[in-house]
Amino acid sequence: MKTRFDKALKDEWSDENSIDNINKAIELSKDIPIIDIIDPSSKIRHDLAEIVSRLKNADTLEMMNFNEMDNNLVN
Repeated sequence: MKTRFDKALKDEWSDENSIDNINKAIELSKDIPIIDIIDPSSKIRHDLAEIVSRLKNADTLEMMNFNEMDNNLVN
């Protein structure tokens, strides 16, 4: 059975959509105390590897300026 670390090394989350990858990365990161990053346990290392892998495979987000869009619709 593969660990999450093994899956991260093989980019197994590359087929998932960006929203799922970002949301899962956020969910995982909420369970990691910042101080644990300095000397991580194996579980934390696996979580960090999954977070990085998921974020590397997510599309870049773009900011939308709704004010500009509203102005273009009015004109």
